[in-house]
Amino acid sequence: MLSQQKADDDLLKIYGRVIAMVVLLVLLTIFGIRYLNNTQSLGERGLEFEHNRLLNVLAMVHSQWLASGRPDRMLLSWHNVVSDVSSNKVDSGNNDAVLKDTQLKMDTIYDDVDIVGTDNWISMSAEGWPIINTHDTQGCVHLWGQLLASDVHELNITVDYQSEQNICRYFSNKASLRYQLQTGRVIFLMGD
Repeated sequence: MLSQQKADDDLLKIYGRVIAMVVLLVLLTIFGIRYLNNTQSLGERGLEFEHNRLLNVLAMVHSQWLASGRPDRMLLSWHNVVSDVSSNKVDSGNNDAVLKDTQLKMDTIYDDVDIVGTDNWISMSAEGWPIINTHDTQGCVHLWGQLLASDVHELNITVDYQSEQNICRYFSNKASLRYQLQTGRVIFLMGD
C-alpha cells in the first residue's frame, strides 16, 4: 500500500510538471504572437517618424525661402556639420600652409560624413514649397531624397505621383503620406 501511494504521488508530480509546462508554452505563444504583430507594424511607424521629419524640414525650407527673398530655386545644404573650419584666422606670412591645412580638414570632414551634396538645388512653388522637377513618380522619389536625405527603397516606401491633384504619395503597408506640391500641405493617414 505504501508503494502505491508513492507511485500516485510521483504520478501527480509528473502531471503537475506537464500542466506547468503547457501553461508556460501557452503564455510564450501568446507573447510571441504579440511580439510578431508589433514588429510587422514597424514599417508604418517608420513612415510616421518620416512624416514628422518631413514636416520639420518643410517648415525650415519655407522659412529659408521667406528669408532669402522668395527665390524660384534654393540650395539645400544639409552638410554644414562644422561651419567654422574655413573661417580660421590666417597669418599673412603663413597663408598657403593654413589654407592647405584647412582644405585638408574639410576633405577629412566630408569623407567622414555622408553628404547629400552641394548640388542640391530644389525648385520652389510660388507659395514657397518644394516642388518636383519632373511630374512623375521619379520626381517624387528625388524630392524625398533631397528633403530627407534618405532613400525610399531602403525604407520600404512605395511612391506614386497623382498628376490630377499634383500630389506626391508615399505609402507603406497601412500608412500613407501625401504631400501637396503647390500648397505644402502634408496629410498622414494610418489604416487599421
